[in-house]
Amino acid sequence: MAIIKVLHVVSVETENYYLNNLVDFTDNNKISFSFITFGASGGFTREMEKRGCAVYSLNSLKAVKIPAALFKLWRLYKKINPEIVHTHLFIPSFWGLLIAKCQKRKTILTRHHSDALYVLPSKVKRYFWLRLEKYINSKSDHIIAPSRMVYDILVVKEKVSPKKVSLIPYGQTTKRFDAVTPALIQLTKEELDMQGRISLVCVSRLFFRKGHQYLFEALSTIIRKETNAILYLVGTGPYKEVLENIGKKLEISDKIRFLGWRTDALAIMAAADIIVHPSLEDALSSAVIEAIMLEKPVIATDISGARDTLNDGKYGSIVPPADAAAFGKALQETIAELPAAKVKAKAGRLYLLDYMSAAKVAAEYAKCYENLLKNSN
Repeated sequence: MAIIKVLHVVSVETENYYLNNLVDFTDNNKISFSFITFGASGGFTREMEKRGCAVYSLNSLKAVKIPAALFKLWRLYKKINPEIVHTHLFIPSFWGLLIAKCQKRKTILTRHHSDALYVLPSKVKRYFWLRLEKYINSKSDHIIAPSRMVYDILVVKEKVSPKKVSLIPYGQTTKRFDAVTPALIQLTKEELDMQGRISLVCVSRLFFRKGHQYLFEALSTIIRKETNAILYLVGTGPYKEVLENIGKKLEISDKIRFLGWRTDALAIMAAADIIVHPSLEDALSSAVIEAIMLEKPVIATDISGARDTLNDGKYGSIVPPADAAAFGKALQETIAELPAAKVKAKAGRLYLLDYMSAAKVAAEYAKCYENLLKNSN
């Protein structure tokens, strides 16, 4: 059988473990990958070049640069001539699928969001984006859902045929977690003054849909009992000033550390006692996956992907979204039973290494590619 040429269209700039693992665990005698990113050259393009993949940067994340990018995209499709165009994220998927269909190419979409469009406050925006979503679904010959909730949204809410959707999580290996050594963890604890404290870590963009305000309210209810608890926030975003003001209003500013963007986020998570993830939307949270892979107790909201990663709460605590009281209760219980929570997380790592095995995931992707071409002949 001839090698299947698959072109991924993304908007990634930094290194992406999910795509790295897909390339690393795919048989290149059967499938050849190339990549186009709407982003600038950087960690992502370097990693793909190391792997011997052709990778092209359009440097067109700003809307004003899209027209020129589309001309380049058309020409690159012709140059690469893939049998399958595989798109990711909203803007790359919309334009990538449009051009692919104009050139009569087979298409696959990985859906990296869940119900975010359904909760947009503006009815006009909601209608517009959902119409685009419907178009994207119709132009995709096959869709990959990374979690059960995303699968259900596609099949039940958006009426996509179940035959057209595959449930495949993001592939995981131990490589990037093994690099977090005990010595590095100790240095991180010392740098952030975590020793002798109950350290809570949240890794997330500072954005109103990430649920930090409910986490802050939950924290305010437990500091009376856990006066040495400290919350470390890893991430940047437009909501920082709002969160600082919420912290002042709740009188917990001295219990919160804004760390900003960190390249050592995994080391910070490994140094923590508990990982907290109060988000109101995700497809399959990398932070929750990383918490379990690092064997850290985790409290996460019941949104898309949480039940997949935590096996319906077997390996961590799952609480209703936007419920500060429930989050605070789970925090108190986890702190009180910290050794037992660590045992659960350790068992969860073994579960994830099987369920999200990078080799298994790559094999499932390969099956999607092969079936798509087989069924089109």
